[in-house]
Amino acid sequence: MSDALIVGDGVIGLATALAIARAGGSCRILGRTVPGAASAASAGLLAPSIGSADPVFRSFMIASRDLYPAWLHWLAERTGIEVTLNRRGIIELGANTKANGVESTRGEHLAHNALQALEPAIAPTDASLHPTDGYVDNVRLLAALQEAVRCEWSIEVVEGRASGIEPGIDGCTVTTEDGRTQRASCVILAAGAWSALISGAPRPIPVEPVRGQMLQLAGAPLSHAVSAPDAYLVPRGDSTLVGSTLERVGFDSSTTSPALEHLRAAACAVVPEFTGARVERAWAGLRPMTPDGLPVLGRDPDLPSVIYACGHAKNGILLAPITAECIAAEVAGSTAPMPIDAFRVQRFV
Repeated sequence: MSDALIVGDGVIGLATALAIARAGGSCRILGRTVPGAASAASAGLLAPSIGSADPVFRSFMIASRDLYPAWLHWLAERTGIEVTLNRRGIIELGANTKANGVESTRGEHLAHNALQALEPAIAPTDASLHPTDGYVDNVRLLAALQEAVRCEWSIEVVEGRASGIEPGIDGCTVTTEDGRTQRASCVILAAGAWSALISGAPRPIPVEPVRGQMLQLAGAPLSHAVSAPDAYLVPRGDSTLVGSTLERVGFDSSTTSPALEHLRAAACAVVPEFTGARVERAWAGLRPMTPDGLPVLGRDPDLPSVIYACGHAKNGILLAPITAECIAAEVAGSTAPMPIDAFRVQRFV
């Protein structure tokens, strides 16, 4: 019986498996990629400074962002896959200092001439630079994590989707959709937006899918990621990613013309030269959202053979390194690198 069975093969599940292996443990990953999975659908923003956040959560996000350089270096040494990391900062347009009384950051104010010097393609407006934020190529990150897992002898990958769990005092059994069973000392629920569909959990998992539509425009006139009130823009090679909507439509991962037109118009308002730019592709991902927007992390208080690692909303890529380290510590019974009490499931009771 392995130390842990991880339900979910996205960035969170893969990163957690590698962290367990690095700590000397063994684990299995149970998963099957489905349309709408958020890991491959995101823009890879590392943006803890953008928007409003509780100070505890902002500190958690910053800690994870700052793990990225060393983490990607380790992955490259293991796999030979170099993952693009941009830490030039993120430009935020029309930033507010507070929203609903929750802490927000403004970064370094950019006068119009300073903004034009950094990004001549952006229409003149009020702006701030968050110099330590950035973005990562999430598609290459996912590939690097998959290759690192494949190379790790203490990690087994099992194809399939979990339909239910049977947690006990000294272990947990997972049943797949085709009737197979897997058993481990603990099960880690990291199935993203699908986590709440797994039956048998000690309590309801307050995670729901929220669709985010995105498009890719031809051309890359920006060198920084840009966060605007109606969209964000992220350079990716010779193209620019534009996102994203926020729609509660269940597990529907299709795209819609009105949403894509809205994103295109928002991109053109930020960068006028995108007027007439070719749309190279469009897609949608399903974010795993909780009622308070915070992830669900840590052992179940009643049945500790169940560990939660879900509900990361739009921050799954950002939070992957720190989530992995914290969950690996939970499995090993050691002290986590960051406190996770604010993210435990019992806050919803």
